[in-house]
Amino acid sequence: MDVTVIVPCYQAAAYLRETLDCLPVGIRAIAVDDASTDETAQILADWQSKDSTHRKVLTHAQNLGLGATRNTGWQHASSEWILFLDADDLLEAGWAHALETYLAHTPPSGWLWHPYSEWDGERKRLRQTDRLLKATDLVTKRLPLSPSGSLIRRAVLEEVGGWSVSRDRVEDIDLWMRLWQAGHRPVSWSNTPWTRYRTNVGLTKDVEGHAQKVFARLDEFVERGWVRASERQEAEGEIWRQVGRTHHKAGRWEAARSAYDRSPSSLKTLLLRSLTYLHVAL
Repeated sequence: MDVTVIVPCYQAAAYLRETLDCLPVGIRAIAVDDASTDETAQILADWQSKDSTHRKVLTHAQNLGLGATRNTGWQHASSEWILFLDADDLLEAGWAHALETYLAHTPPSGWLWHPYSEWDGERKRLRQTDRLLKATDLVTKRLPLSPSGSLIRRAVLEEVGGWSVSRDRVEDIDLWMRLWQAGHRPVSWSNTPWTRYRTNVGLTKDVEGHAQKVFARLDEFVERGWVRASERQEAEGEIWRQVGRTHHKAGRWEAARSAYDRSPSSLKTLLLRSLTYLHVAL
């Protein structure tokens, strides 16, 4: 299977072993340590020693951020396909065989995805998403894809310049939009949620900060003419609704209500807001 898995790592010791264990021996993988100061380096060294033919570890001398770390990984890969997996997420057992079977037939796209489940360390549930029919759906709809589990041809990454290295704006929506503007469309290669996205760490803890990075990227899209000002307003409302849902799922009731109040009024939002007073989790 002509695929390399890229695992960007920073201060990832708490979950990294579990993530690396989901990569079978014989699968090409590159882990990039973004100047971690915890036990990440030792965990990676132990992992590489078990299959040095297929596993590579790269280390940044200084912390460069998630986008730059992903770029370091895929730029050192020689395979046709690049599969990204964040250091706190997982791929379910059987993913490699399923993907190999799919790739045995020439895929119609250079950008593949599959559904993913949200996981708090105990409970999994399928992420509820929307269909993507036009570019602005990338910012106004619930995205069916995440960086973890996304599969992109290396040549396509080269074409669009890879991930943004900006640290004050989100890098995933930016890449999706640039892929779309370049004429690429995401194709689902499986209906199975092979990726398990961990919701109790990282961006899901600093949801307001993440939202501000999304808004900064939206402003850039408006300046480039990729999104109209009216669509930006719609996108902002959807983002605040998602912020509210993230707080809601975590039982942060007041924060959830505050975010819901900043999203467009609708029967659904009113119902969600009411549930927070009853302390009914999603």
